[in-house]
Amino acid sequence: MIILILGYSRIARKRVIPALAQIDNVKQVEVASVSSANRVVLPEKIAGAVYNDYDAALSASKANVVYVSTFNGDHSRLIEKALKRGFHVIVDKPAMTDYRDAKMLAILAREKRLCLAEATAYAFHPQIIQAKNIFLDADRQPKRLTVIFTFPPIDANDFRYDKDLGGGALLDLGPYAVSIGRVFFEVKPDEVFCRLLSFGGKNNVETAFSLLATYPGGRAMVGHFGFDAEYRNYVNILSEGVSLEFERVFTIPHDQENILKIKQANQPKEVKATAGDCFALYLDNVLAGIRSGDYQYHIDNLLSDAYVLQQLRLAANGAA
Repeated sequence: MIILILGYSRIARKRVIPALAQIDNVKQVEVASVSSANRVVLPEKIAGAVYNDYDAALSASKANVVYVSTFNGDHSRLIEKALKRGFHVIVDKPAMTDYRDAKMLAILAREKRLCLAEATAYAFHPQIIQAKNIFLDADRQPKRLTVIFTFPPIDANDFRYDKDLGGGALLDLGPYAVSIGRVFFEVKPDEVFCRLLSFGGKNNVETAFSLLATYPGGRAMVGHFGFDAEYRNYVNILSEGVSLEFERVFTIPHDQENILKIKQANQPKEVKATAGDCFALYLDNVLAGIRSGDYQYHIDNLLSDAYVLQQLRLAANGAA
């Protein structure tokens, strides 16, 4: 397969390109960047073309898949162009900044029999699979989630402080907040409550929020997210007779073995979680689905998360 990446973002440089280099079926990687084409570095064994214009790249490339890694506000426009030209599409989170765009582009992808997937890569890490299996082995279902993803204020020029570029904590961290309930509860929430906690940047964007989401069967999630506090990246999962917690739930280095802290019948123990490159595992899964034609669940997951993210944003602004 040939992969064309639109945008040379930090996540593309640090995670996506190295992950693609590990996948046997990826034969070539191309990059289009309007600002950094002269700085693009590709792995030698799969190096391909470099473009300085997105439209030129979409016209000239022989790629099978386009990976969109630009500012959030550009996603929908570039996804639509790629789908209309016959490319399967993977996109950084948040896939779209508007649920109406998500519905429209999902319909377009299905009409053209193309994959459209949002890179919720953390869900494919071995530690997530292992965490879910702990509850399966105990014959229990997760009932309560407590989730924290916070980090200190970032550079004042970062796009996350610019609403015109799709910034703000709800779009930047909201995809984690809405997807983790789907990952562990496997269903949409009944209700979402959210409060914005702090603001900053040139557009006075929201920089932190807290939420409560309730799910069928008496399940619930409480979360705190933002870029205005000390670094935490944590989940606690509760059920009858089982408590499980671990750090680095959303972002973990590919070579780090994590520690899952378990309490069963009030007896504590620790289990080592296998290291893994969640981006390589995720991308391999999507590309295998594209080859086999089995990728509809990626579109379903994207739509589900886009809908719940809309509910979160409406709740934050008092409209839910």
